[in-house]
Amino acid sequence: MTDITTVPSLFKLVVLLDVFSRFPLTFRVFWKEPTSDEVATLVECASHRFGRPKHFVTDKGSQFTGEPFRSKLRDLGVQQRFGAVGRRGSIAIIERFWRTLKEMLDVRFLPPLSISHLEEKVDRALFYYSTLRPHQGLGGATPTEIYFGLTPATESAETPPRASSRDPAESVVLPFEVAYLDPERSLPFLIPKDIAA
Repeated sequence: MTDITTVPSLFKLVVLLDVFSRFPLTFRVFWKEPTSDEVATLVECASHRFGRPKHFVTDKGSQFTGEPFRSKLRDLGVQQRFGAVGRRGSIAIIERFWRTLKEMLDVRFLPPLSISHLEEKVDRALFYYSTLRPHQGLGGATPTEIYFGLTPATESAETPPRASSRDPAESVVLPFEVAYLDPERSLPFLIPKDIAA
């Protein structure tokens, strides 16, 4: 599945997403609306790296109905499918993905300074989204675990201790520390103390 979004109001972002695992395969940032040929090239690169899909879901934007894109899918032996025309939510997985990604990028108050700055932020956010952030829709697994067939960490996770009272003198020692993937401290994750030490 792929789609295009505007980030924040200047750049265009294209992401190819594996629907089953929610794993982002690749992305590219553009100064302006990408052409059908540019999106076709992105699909070709992803198919060489990850294999070709059986179906490819898009909306009916000109990039996806243009001959270069459709021809590339035919060459790869991929069947194109469309979300329902004019119906919001018809490609809900990618719409939810955009919402989550934009929240992680936090570009409303800290807009990117250049394409390379935005690419760095998107790369970091996609790494976080796919490897460190458990997904409720995947039963607590990460997209990386599902895509690569790894045993989800949630299967061996232990419930952290709970404080028995609210008295600060009765503090509980937690078996983990909170770390952040980004300097803005908006992408938190837990590290077991035996690894952090």
